[in-house]
Amino acid sequence: MNHSDYKNRTVAVTGGAGLIGSFVAEELLQRGARVIVIDDFSKGLRSNIEAIKSDIELREGDLESAAFARAALAGAEVVFHLASRAYGVGYSANHHLETMLHNEQVNNSVLAAIAEHRPGHVLAASSSCVYRDDGPDTMREVAVFEGEPEMANWGYGWAKRFLEQKLQVLVRERSIQVAIVRPFNIFGERSRWVGGYSGAIPMLVKRILDGEDPVVVWGSGRQRRNYLHAHDCARIMVELVARRYSDSPVNIGTEDTISVADLVESICRISGHSPRIEFDLSKPEGRFIKSADSTRLRAALGDYPVKTVPLEEGLRRMLGWYQVNFGDGN
Repeated sequence: MNHSDYKNRTVAVTGGAGLIGSFVAEELLQRGARVIVIDDFSKGLRSNIEAIKSDIELREGDLESAAFARAALAGAEVVFHLASRAYGVGYSANHHLETMLHNEQVNNSVLAAIAEHRPGHVLAASSSCVYRDDGPDTMREVAVFEGEPEMANWGYGWAKRFLEQKLQVLVRERSIQVAIVRPFNIFGERSRWVGGYSGAIPMLVKRILDGEDPVVVWGSGRQRRNYLHAHDCARIMVELVARRYSDSPVNIGTEDTISVADLVESICRISGHSPRIEFDLSKPEGRFIKSADSTRLRAALGDYPVKTVPLEEGLRRMLGWYQVNFGDGN
């Protein structure tokens, strides 16, 4: 497949109404694909695909069901498997088993359907949570069955490790081209608000714009993260498959990081708020520094850009997300 070969090809996106999946669906449509969006809307939002609903085929249902997964992926020449159940650290810290079992069931159903239908190419989203807490600050794509995955997202990390291993077996037995990607801290204005279980950026944006004072931040505030907007993550995924990438796995992220304290300051500055900031050291903060070695990604993409949405622009878009979800009249 080259850059134009999506044209008139049938492409299925599991989790296609989600934060990343909805951008993937839009990118595929722009490249001429026939797009099947598969979602149960437990995390995805109908509003995320409202603008493209007349251009896609929606197959709504629960991918924990093997029968539904088999029917949902029928006819797909390419599959983007993005469906998962993941929330912020506040949820993951107390729901490791539930998170692992749900994701295992979804992945087993989807992989069984892929093994039966044998699409030409599959991209599957793993996670940076597969990496160990005691690894290097900037993580390259190492084998992951050594030590424990990130402890703050332990159950989710194990589910993603299992997914990667099962995909390797799939490649060996079915000779399907597979790209495994490990996204790092993806955010964007299509996030679903799930209360205290939301991710870091939606949570901080809401609390600051709600006028909380003080704003209490989990951990020391010195922990550093690499953030990438969901639009860029989606573009990269679609481009990797266009380039027939299968030298898995590959990080989707960069070496650049920002401290949580500086992230909070940026949101306050952009939004015009100036609350007191307090740091709660009794709360989990996850890995201290989390950034991606992007060497393999940049080699795969060539001159195709990794980032087109700067962090500050992404945060400004999150202010719009707040107004849509919590502004006057909502």
